[in-house]
Amino acid sequence: MKTLKSTALVLGLFGLLAGTTTLVRAQDYQNDYQDDGYSTGNISLQTFYDELSPYGTWIQDPQYGYVWRPDVDQSEFRPYYTNGRWAMTEYGNTWVSNYDWGWAPFHYGRWVINSYRQWIWLPDTNWGPAWVDWRSGDGYYGWAPMAPSISINLSFGRRYVVPEFCWNFIPQRNIYINTFPRYDYGRNNVYIRNTTIINNTYVYNRRTYYGGPRVEDIRRATNRDVTVYRYAQSSRPGASRVGGREVSIYRPRPERNSVDNRNAAPRRFEQGNAGISRGGRNEGYTNRDQRDGNNNDNRFGSRRDNRTVQPDRNNGTISRDNNQPSNRGEVYNRDANGRASRGNANGVDGRNGQENVNRGQDQQRFEQMRQQRMQQDRMSQDQQRAQRDIQTQQRGQIDQQQRAAQMEEQRAQRNEQLQQQRTQRDAQVQQQRNEQMQQQRAQQAQAQQQERAQRDAQMQQQRNEQMQQQRAQQAQAQQQERAQRDAQMQQQRAQQAQQQQQERAQRDAQAQQQRAQEQQQRQEQRRSEAPQQRGGGESGRPSRGGRG
Repeated sequence: MKTLKSTALVLGLFGLLAGTTTLVRAQDYQNDYQDDGYSTGNISLQTFYDELSPYGTWIQDPQYGYVWRPDVDQSEFRPYYTNGRWAMTEYGNTWVSNYDWGWAPFHYGRWVINSYRQWIWLPDTNWGPAWVDWRSGDGYYGWAPMAPSISINLSFGRRYVVPEFCWNFIPQRNIYINTFPRYDYGRNNVYIRNTTIINNTYVYNRRTYYGGPRVEDIRRATNRDVTVYRYAQSSRPGASRVGGREVSIYRPRPERNSVDNRNAAPRRFEQGNAGISRGGRNEGYTNRDQRDGNNNDNRFGSRRDNRTVQPDRNNGTISRDNNQPSNRGEVYNRDANGRASRGNANGVDGRNGQENVNRGQDQQRFEQMRQQRMQQDRMSQDQQRAQRDIQTQQRGQIDQQQRAAQMEEQRAQRNEQLQQQRTQRDAQVQQQRNEQMQQQRAQQAQAQQQERAQRDAQMQQQRNEQMQQQRAQQAQAQQQERAQRDAQMQQQRAQQAQQQQQERAQRDAQAQQQRAQEQQQRQEQRRSEAPQQRGGGESGRPSRGGRG
């Protein structure tokens, strides 16, 4: 009955922890992630205990041993999402963390979330590019921290459920951006319904790695080339780096001799159940565990039944009861001896017989009283257990109600934020439209003004060209007119010269003709005068002086 009750209690808390979940592929701790020269069996857990102590708190959990809680803002922190990025290497999609401690928890061990939504890391020595499960579909990639093997904690079989809010979904085109935005898991249930598990494996140097979406799938989804970086070994612990064509991540060197991690332990740690923390570093919870019998919620979905502390109180009660009858017996024996002393007159035999009878009666009374007290103690213990169970159930119900109220408040806040975001987006869209319309109007006005200016310039240019053409035509016409006038003047001059020449020739001819006539006349006159002269000579030649 007690076993059935404990099992039912564990199942109930496991369901409470899981919340709204979906079944995904389970991956247990295995030796798939190895690198040549780095034997996972020879990595000391002490390295993790020492190197991670400055960055968080180690807790010695009674169920899971030493676990680690990072000093981060748990309300914002999401493993494999916060302060890091993905990079494709020869091992597949590899997580590159900007945390100084990111080389360990993101490549070794497993991340789990407790009942108060605090991320806790379980160390292990197997290395991997990233211990996550992948999903793809509807234009989104999704991943969530790979759960530890179910056989390690609750032994309920090989199937495991991962809470929906543990998944991260982003558009496929943003898979390799340097920084992811603040995540809102309000639509995770929609994304999970519209995506399927990716079971792709990468084989490198005869080792198998679960690497998420393949290069060709990402190239096809993003329509961009995918850079495949080469994994490089960093020489010291610190943040991982992407530089050039390499991804530099620190890995502790394996020990040459066989390592026994059973003796490894943090130098400083807190005692208690790692699932009880409501914030901070669990200060003061250890004493409360002792007062309440260490009957607290287990952060991984089970409850540790610590009622074995009750027999200590039973033993103490029994011890007191066993001592009390003895002491009281001595008192009553002394009373009996006293009475026997007072009854000495009745004789020694009567005194001894009465003493034996009294002693037997006293022992019976003491035995009855002891049994009654033991029965009362058992009833009281059962009542206390029942009260503690009721109180625990009430606390669980109160916590569940508080979580439900918180989730409802968060949903309301998310809805309000979504409404505000929608309103802001609508306002932004309207503002963008108005700005675009104003810009378009301004561009249209500018274009119209430019067209007018161009038309005016063209018209002015056409006018100028027409005026120039007209001037050229006028100049050509004037030149032609001048040429014509010059030709006419030359022709007139030529004609005048010809006329003058003709006139001169005529005048010369006339003058020559006149001279010829005159000469002829003179000749005729001489001929006519010659006979006269010859007659006068006969009468007497006149004197020379009379000629004239």
